[in-house]
Amino acid sequence: MGLFVHAQDGQHPIISSHDIVDGPTGGEHNIEDLQISRDGGIVYTVQTGSSKTSRQSYRATISADKMRNLVELLSLRDIRALPNNLPAQTHPTDFFWDKSIQIDRPEGIQSVHIENFYPFLNLNGLVYPQALIQLECTLQDIKSTTAKRPKNQDDWCDDLLSRNASATNSHACGAYEAQTRVVEGVGWGAVRMGANLKAVKAALGEGHPSHQYSDVYFVEYRPQGIEISFNSSDDTVHAIYFYNHQQGSEQFGVFCGQTDKGVNWKSTVDDVKSLYGHPSADFMHGNAGRLEFTGIDFRFENGKLVRIGVPGR
Repeated sequence: MGLFVHAQDGQHPIISSHDIVDGPTGGEHNIEDLQISRDGGIVYTVQTGSSKTSRQSYRATISADKMRNLVELLSLRDIRALPNNLPAQTHPTDFFWDKSIQIDRPEGIQSVHIENFYPFLNLNGLVYPQALIQLECTLQDIKSTTAKRPKNQDDWCDDLLSRNASATNSHACGAYEAQTRVVEGVGWGAVRMGANLKAVKAALGEGHPSHQYSDVYFVEYRPQGIEISFNSSDDTVHAIYFYNHQQGSEQFGVFCGQTDKGVNWKSTVDDVKSLYGHPSADFMHGNAGRLEFTGIDFRFENGKLVRIGVPGR
């Protein structure tokens, strides 16, 4: 189908999305077209019912951080590996969602068609690739922002992304994770001690607010496997935590990086001591606990490294 037309200002869209949704109530029929051009221009059209007179069109410009996140997402291997046709994974009786995506790449247009798309199946496990769910939720967020729709407190995307965040593994790592290392007392690239909230958002996108105290508050960047505490007084980074399936933190994906001294998620307690020397504090009890060094600490569960922290002073 002819989805890939010129967007505003004659720019080719970096991505086009075409959705036909019938249901879940009888007679409900919606057609949505979204185009995002390389210069950040957005054209979003919604047609409700069969009459073209019910069509509404919105234009906007995507923010710089969302555009950066979108480009990184489209570059993921799991997105590039999507087949041209994904067959139906279920046979609904009252809800039918036909989805087509086209992505402009240097080697040509990547086209993906999803028959009877039903992302809610991922609430019970990985039916669709998690990267596809992340892409769809990114497009949903862009649509809502462009049409200035209020955020739904029961957002199914939040449930899907947090439920299977741990499935986002090294295959979904971008070049930023592979090239940047966690440095003790400093942080990870632009996500560093003393950086302001705006800089962190530019690097990681919007996070999920978590616990709040009188002096600090926490924000979770779940797909990237990162949690950050900010100083309440000036919104600067106070501490940074990188996760790998730590108990009680299942909402986080797995952080893809490693430390500048070579500690990664396969490293043992002895490996850490060999690379960082004698710990300033040792809270290990058997094969579980925490090792503290100047400007960095490591938490283990059953001998497995599950968290790296750059603690606040």
